[in-house]
Amino acid sequence: MLLFTVCSVLLLACDRSSGTSTAAAAPAAPAKYLYVFAGFGDHSHGLAGHAADSTVPGDFLAVIDVDSSSPRYAQIVAHMTTGASAGMPHHTEMIMPDGGYPFVANAYMANRSYLIDVSSPTAPTVAGRVDSVSGYELAHSFARLPNGDVIGTLQYSTTGEAGRPGAIARFARDGKLLKVGSAADPAFPGGNMRTYSLDVSPVADRVLTTSVAMDPAETNSADVIQLWRLSDLSLLRTLPLPPTTTDSTSRYPFEVRFLPDGRSALLNTNYCGFYLASGLDTDTPALESVLALSHPRHVGCGVPLLIGRWWIMPIASTFEFVVYDVSNPRTPRRVGALHADSSFVPHWISRDPGSDRLVFTAEGPEPAVRLARFDTTSGALRWDERFRERAGGPLGVSFNREDWPGGVQGRTAPHGAIFSRQ
Repeated sequence: MLLFTVCSVLLLACDRSSGTSTAAAAPAAPAKYLYVFAGFGDHSHGLAGHAADSTVPGDFLAVIDVDSSSPRYAQIVAHMTTGASAGMPHHTEMIMPDGGYPFVANAYMANRSYLIDVSSPTAPTVAGRVDSVSGYELAHSFARLPNGDVIGTLQYSTTGEAGRPGAIARFARDGKLLKVGSAADPAFPGGNMRTYSLDVSPVADRVLTTSVAMDPAETNSADVIQLWRLSDLSLLRTLPLPPTTTDSTSRYPFEVRFLPDGRSALLNTNYCGFYLASGLDTDTPALESVLALSHPRHVGCGVPLLIGRWWIMPIASTFEFVVYDVSNPRTPRRVGALHADSSFVPHWISRDPGSDRLVFTAEGPEPAVRLARFDTTSGALRWDERFRERAGGPLGVSFNREDWPGGVQGRTAPHGAIFSRQ
């Protein structure tokens, strides 16, 4: 999601080391291409800026050359349109699937999740769609399993059930629906369970989901996480976040990542509270606060990246990416930060498994994509200074430009970004 903006604080807005579990083994070489899902639309008005509008240019996937030896380095070399407009291009998978499977890219407001085939790296195609799920709508996030299946979250029921609780669903690699599990919990009758982010732990047979509404007008989404059994998608437990009394850091549980043991996890709220979930493979799971950044200075803790013992946290309101050592998850320790200027509002991170590179996307006043380098020994994070469209120009690749598909011009909103495997 990105419903936080600098202009208005809109409430709301993976492999163990990627942010979402993946079936993929690390490639032998750095990625040559980066795929960025983007579209036209006014994010400053939240979801209202993404109502269906046939006059808005189509949503698209941009292909960026990230081969550091290429003369086209940091250039957009191709586009692929989805055929839909104002769909709110949103999350992709974070790591490219192994085995040549298409990756999932979600257009949230269009209620569509595309399967993108990049077997021809500079000529991606829409290979199909993830099945719709009867009784539910508005898919958000996806996690890949070792066998190639995908677990996805859906935010709302459509059956008239009190609270309109969401769900999780399992899909085959070709997008066919296999199984669904409802987020409704009899212990929380009528609860507004807005199934949002997820991570999976095959070793513990568990799925964890957070709950937060994408719509900034919906401020009563349940502040809970939910624990599921992966093998049959049965809901095991709903755990409310311990509320805070002096600030709002316990509101809007946003993103969650299993730790390397696969039996405990860290999560961040959009208001920059951090919680440890433990005992997730037992009958007595627990949730405890481990860190709270000063509020309201810190708002918009977005999509984190977990690499070994390092938790990298984009914080929108302070325009920075903060690195924490979470080797002791009960006492996260800040070790440094990479700062951006106020035109770059941090939200999304994903990594290139074949190198030390990370990609950051931002939808601020000057939407752009930037690369950084991360030292897994020291936790140091620095900009890739070479990654700019022209010598002496601004960092990164601008998404406010004159050469979009169909000859249209203007500012677009880049969101999910994923490195190639070749």
